[in-house]
Parts: sequence; C-alpha cells; structure tokens
Amino acid sequence: MAKDYYKILGVSKDATADEIQRRYRELVMKNHPDLHKDDPNSSKKMAEVNEAYEMLSNPEKRAQYDRFGTVGPEGRAGYGAGGFDFNDFFQGESFNFEDILRNFGFGGFGGFAETRQRTAQNVRQRGEDIQYPIAITLKESVLGTKKEIRITRNETCTVCDGSGLKPGTGYITCPTCKGTGNVKSAQRSIFGEFIVQTTCPTCHGLGKIAKEKCSSCRGTGVVRAQKTVEVTIPAGVETGMRVRIRGEGNAGLHKGPRGDLYILIRVEKDPRFEKAGNKLYYTTRITFPKAALGTTIQIPLIEGGYEKLKVPAGTQNNTELIIRGKGARLVGDRRRGDLTVKIQVDVPTRLSPKEKNLIKKLGELQDDQKNS
Repeated sequence: MAKDYYKILGVSKDATADEIQRRYRELVMKNHPDLHKDDPNSSKKMAEVNEAYEMLSNPEKRAQYDRFGTVGPEGRAGYGAGGFDFNDFFQGESFNFEDILRNFGFGGFGGFAETRQRTAQNVRQRGEDIQYPIAITLKESVLGTKKEIRITRNETCTVCDGSGLKPGTGYITCPTCKGTGNVKSAQRSIFGEFIVQTTCPTCHGLGKIAKEKCSSCRGTGVVRAQKTVEVTIPAGVETGMRVRIRGEGNAGLHKGPRGDLYILIRVEKDPRFEKAGNKLYYTTRITFPKAALGTTIQIPLIEGGYEKLKVPAGTQNNTELIIRGKGARLVGDRRRGDLTVKIQVDVPTRLSPKEKNLIKKLGELQDDQKNS
C-alpha cells in the first residue's frame, strides 16, 4: 500500500502550502537524528518526513497523489492507497496500465487505444537520476554555500548523436516484437486469463534495432564522462536532506531529457556549537568572582568574529543568556534564530593559602550579614 503522506506530516488533506511547510519545520526540529542519537529509528523517521514533504510541497505531485494515491518514480500517477495496485496484484511484475485496460476491453482513454508502433522519435526516455553525497560544515549549513563537485554520468554519444547506430548504417526490424515495440503474454487473474501487452525487452519499444551498433557507445547511445557541476546549498539544510539540481543527471536514451542530480547532505559537527532547528547553543566558563560581580565576555559567532555579551552580577551556574538573531536558519526562511549561551561557573578545586584566607573571610562576612 502507498504511504499516507498527510498522516506522516500530521496535516489534513485540504492543508495549505504554508501549513504543510510549517508542519514540516516542526517535525524537522522534533525528529532530527542529531537530537535523538540514542534512537536508531530517528533517521528513518526523518527520511519519511522528507519524503512526505517533497511530495506534498510540489503542486503537480500532490495533485497526482490526491487523485491516484501515489506517484511513480518519474512523477507519473500510480495506483496505491485508495485504488487497485496492479503491480502488487501480479506479484511485483511490471505492467503497462494502459495496455491492461485495453486487454480488459475498456478501449483505453485519452488516445491509449491507438496502435503502439514506435519509431526512434517517439521513444525518448528520461535519463536516470544521480545521487551524490556531500559533507558540509555547520557554518555552511547555517549560511548556505556553493560547491563544485565532480560527477561521472551518461552523456549523449557524439559519434552517433545518441542513436546507437554505426554512422552510415540504419535500423532493422526487431526480431522479438516484429516491429510493434510490444510483446504479449498470457496472465491469469481473478477475472480469468487475458493477454498482457508489455514493452519489448529487445528494442525497448523502438520496434527496430541497430543493423550495426556504434563502436563508441556499443549501441547504447550514451557514454560515461566526467562533469564538474556547481551546486548551490541553501541556508538551513540539515543532515538527511536532499538538494535537487534539475537536468544534471544522466542523459536520456534516444535524446530523451536528462534526469536530475540529488545532493545528499551531511552536516559535520562543530566543536563549538550545537544546533537544534533554527537555534545554536554555545557553552562558556567564567570564574566565580566574575559570576558574582558581573562581567562582559566575547562570544564567537558561526559566521566569524565575536559578539560582546554582558553577564550580570550574581549569575548562577548553568544560566542561559540569549543573543538574538545569531542562530541558524530553516530552509526557505531568511530569518535567523537565536544563539543561546550557557554560562558555567568554575569552582576552584586547588587554592593557595592566600585564596583560602580570602574566601574564608568572605564566608564569615556573609554569615555575619545573615545573622544581623
């Protein structure tokens, strides 16, 4: 069964885009693996939340999901929750739903009943997506950054221009499907036996195969090559998030459109700061006299430099002071959260005779004040 993305995000089916984005931010702060290091399921929960948000934040995908219950790997509507799943029914085999409708006698719809004879011009296939993991610093996560990465991907063969043919040669009729681009097989179901028509595995729906294959790409129409891509990482990304760069994936077959490039984010830990949502946390230590009398200290900032922070007299151990607007961001939000500074008061463990005498006198003075 397909996943209920509305239930995963905890929103109603008529939720607005703003409500979905707001709820997503709340779940990121609640389920982020960095905040639940002892929970082995936190990464899985976060991945599920990201998947649901990616679906429901895209108007086109959401519309298909609302209509059919799921969306296929290339954004095509499927038939999961709320409908009959033919792939499950036939134990995971892949079928063309249009052909199944035709073979049941429904005649297809939207032109599906037309003959499926294919040519090189109408079997353009979208290229596969590429996933590329990348590690960034906490500073780059908070402020955003640009990276140049080197990837290996499929490029359209320049020798045959993506046709897979040896230059100067042509096609011959596919011997498997006899030029139809489809093959038929008998299947049994609760409706009885019927014929299922699927894409020919030999010519991949083309109806023809190369008379002689291109020696450069071995008939595939694509070759492997390296490419340098500049990637913009937006401010606010978290470990486990993906950044999509449209059209930078593998080249498609028969001059089909490129797939997309997905950058998988991992944010490295920073020895100075802890991050939770749009907040940063920093811990510093001061001496007992400074805590008692008050002082001004310098606090490092994630973007560099320092901020002066006034510590009031009488500050207790583990007191938290706030520096507004110097924290982190959430994706899509230009505002920064706050930087929380935790003050830890050092209690000396080894004292000189003079220090002991002064502290003793301070204690006696405080006792006299209490008794007076």
